Amino acid sequence: MHETLDRTVEIRTFNTIAEIEALPGFKKENPVSPTNYKHLLGDYFFSDEVKCCLLKSNDKLCNEGHKWGFVAVLTDGSITLVGNECAQTKFDGESRLSADRSKYLNQKKHEEGLERLRALVAQKQSALEEVLQVKSDLATVQARVHAMREKLGPQTMRHLEAIARTGAYALSVIGVTTKEYIDKKGKKQTDRRTQRMTLGTIANTSFLLEERYRDVLHNLSDVKKAYDEAEKIEQNVTTLKLNALTKKMDIIDQARARAFELIEQERKFAGSDLSLLCYITPDKVERYKSAKYALEQADQDAGKEKAKEWFTERDRFFRAQLNVTKIDVL
Repeated sequence: MHETLDRTVEIRTFNTIAEIEALPGFKKENPVSPTNYKHLLGDYFFSDEVKCCLLKSNDKLCNEGHKWGFVAVLTDGSITLVGNECAQTKFDGESRLSADRSKYLNQKKHEEGLERLRALVAQKQSALEEVLQVKSDLATVQARVHAMREKLGPQTMRHLEAIARTGAYALSVIGVTTKEYIDKKGKKQTDRRTQRMTLGTIANTSFLLEERYRDVLHNLSDVKKAYDEAEKIEQNVTTLKLNALTKKMDIIDQARARAFELIEQERKFAGSDLSLLCYITPDKVERYKSAKYALEQADQDAGKEKAKEWFTERDRFFRAQLNVTKIDVL
């Protein structure tokens, strides 16, 4: 059975105490209790606290400060204030104020949901155009990932995907330090020491995972259907249907945000130090492929000999940085 709404509930939110004080019948420190409460006139949201006029069992005013609460009309026609927390916890759950509070908040949430959907529908055309552009941008990124798979070795790609899934961005290598010396017998000896070291970090790799695109593209494909549905929504729509549609629009927003994230990750990855890719696997063929790929991304000559020269230069740089004789890849 669908929930029906009481359309007699009028939503009115006051943003300043002056608006309430200007109401005919408003009185300061005007006690409210289950016996003299009549109905709610609206709610208030202030930046500063105002004192609650709930009448306690000892016949004294609550006087607790609240920034959010309700404007209540009493049986004598006068108007007063009661804080939300007090209306929720200090009035009996079966009281009329408690029931009115729940009804009011449900209606307010319903109307805010309607208003939000209408605001979204007003931007339907630009939103649809944006989604098309995002899908196009994602397709471009996916094409570049496909090209990357063709250019880099399988071990390198598997390691990059593992980084994306685990978040273990630090790239570890073995730093080798050798030192020659003459022993007591006058013979030349070599002292070889090894240490596990971090060469750098390879981050922003989630854009390489195919599964990250599937849900995003599926949700973006639903966008026109969701907007068409939202366009037909009426004032008396059930809260259940309104919530379902609002959730659908939220999923679209989330999908759009995740799409931008993937696009941004690819941009950051492309702008990072791609020479680190040469230290993912000990396989020499793959290491040179990575060097060639890094040069191509920098729009430099990426011939076989050029890639070898560039890799040798980068290796010299990293050895100096780590202060080691040699770098072994794990």
